[in-house]
Order: sequence, then C-alpha cells, then structure tokens
Amino acid sequence: IKLQYLHSSKLRQSLASGLLANAARKSSTAPTIDAGTEKEVRHHESHASDWWNQNGTMGALHALNEIRVPFIRDGLVARGTVAPGYVNTTRVLKGQRILEVGCGGGLLTEQLARLGAEVTGIDLGEKLIEAARDHLKCSSPDLASRVQYKLEPVDQHAKTNCECYDAVIVSEVLEHVDDKVGLLEGSVRTLKPCGSIFITTLNKTVPSWFGGVILSEYVLNLVPKGTHHWDKMISPLDVQRILDTSRFIKVWHSPPVCTLTLLNPPPVNCQTVLVNGSTYDFWSNTWRWINNTQMCYALQAVKQPQNESN
Repeated sequence: IKLQYLHSSKLRQSLASGLLANAARKSSTAPTIDAGTEKEVRHHESHASDWWNQNGTMGALHALNEIRVPFIRDGLVARGTVAPGYVNTTRVLKGQRILEVGCGGGLLTEQLARLGAEVTGIDLGEKLIEAARDHLKCSSPDLASRVQYKLEPVDQHAKTNCECYDAVIVSEVLEHVDDKVGLLEGSVRTLKPCGSIFITTLNKTVPSWFGGVILSEYVLNLVPKGTHHWDKMISPLDVQRILDTSRFIKVWHSPPVCTLTLLNPPPVNCQTVLVNGSTYDFWSNTWRWINNTQMCYALQAVKQPQNESN
C-alpha cells in the first residue's frame, strides 16, 4: 500500500480530525450549521436579489462561466464519459448527472443544463435557492425538466445519493468553508466510481489576496466587502492532499508519535488529473487561463474505483 506523506502539519491534523469526525456523524439526520457557516450564508443571501444581474455585484461570477463551463465540459469529454454521438454538439452533456455543491442562485447550474446535463443544485441559503428556482421558472422554463434545487448540506445529500453522479462541481465555494475536508468528503461520496469532481477557487497567495480581496473588494468595489477571507483560502496542493487521501492516514500525537489510522472505505481517494491557473481582468470583466496558479485555479480529480484503493 502506498502511503502519502502530508507535509503540512496543520492540514494533516485537520484532515485526520475531519475525516474521523465525519465518519462519526454520518448517522446524524439533522446536521447543524456552525456560526461561521451561518455568517457566510447570510452574507451571500443578502445579494440574492441581485444574483442574476450581469452588471451587478455578481458580474465576475457571470463572466467566470466563460471558462469554467468549457473546463467542465472538456474534462468530462476527456475522461470518456460522454457518449461519442454527443461530442461537438450543443447537447454534449446529455445523459450526464451532475451535482453542484453551493449552487447559489444557479448561474452555473443552468449553463450546464443547457448543454443537456441533468443538474441538481444544493445550497444552504434559502434565499439563494428561492432566487435560483424563480429564475428557472420565469426565465428558463425550458430547463425545468433537467434542473432541480435543494436546500440541504452535501453530507445530508450524500446519505440518499451515494455514488449517483457522473460529476460534482464545487465552484467558488471552498474559500467560504471552514470544514473543507468534510465538504469534499461528502461531495466525493455522491460521485460514481471514475466520476470527476471539478473545483474552482482562489489560491492562498499574497497576489491572490491583494488582487482578489484588497483591490476587488475594498478599492474597486467589484465584489461585496467581506466576501473573502485569508484564513479560508486554500492552495491547490492542499486540495490535492485532501482529495488524494487513500485508505491510511498518518496521525501525529504529542509527544511526537506517528500512528496509521485505517479508514474503511476510503472516504475520498481521488486522483487529481488537471490543475489550471486563471486570473480575472477587471477592466474587461473577463477571465482567462494563465500558466501559473498564483491567483486562482481550476482542478479536476477522478474518484478511484474501490478495487484500486486496496
């Protein structure tokens, strides 16, 4: 068995405690929302009425669809999960079941449905789910048969939707979550073996902090103040460390003693296959790919079949 070495002690401890805690609480039927999560939800709900305004506070999020939709589409095509007859058509994702975790008002959800996918969007914000449903009903009724929205956390959704989806999307969500291990573990549980998880978020770097927070929120007012927080940002390497966790995890105790904890079945056990760097040009309200991940990044990982984790 190949053992993965985790170099960050803080992440290592978070990974161990998070995975073990999640296993212990899987039987709970009423997950609670902690104060930090509640604050994030209320912050985003305060902009629910403006969510679909391309010239409003969500303008950059609207523009992000220009690169994240092709990233997801091409990632699924590259993995061979798309039927050959649908490749290079306007219904390229027909037959694909997709879960979007933290769907907000449905900006990405509807775009994926327009490519033929059957998309379920879940979120913790009641006003956001209402905004998503209202837009679907009033502006995109043609998508109603392929889109559904649910007000529930991903760990609860996973209990009744284990290994149901061809892809799971966690876009612009990780930077708002404290328990990243729990969110990713729950998301991967809903994935079919060989299914893909797609993540987009800000990197935890000084350039990202300066551009994505200081400039965007406090100088140019492109994003509502208080949207992003340094301590919640995460690097692509640390995301990979969470996703690539296999059956054994090293747990460090004090005094310095290392033990191996057996996790059965592997709670995450994905293989990262692609990481792309991206950046936002505020003067043109456009996103583009770049050859480094200093600002933002998009990541695709594939859930490994059970027999490959032994």
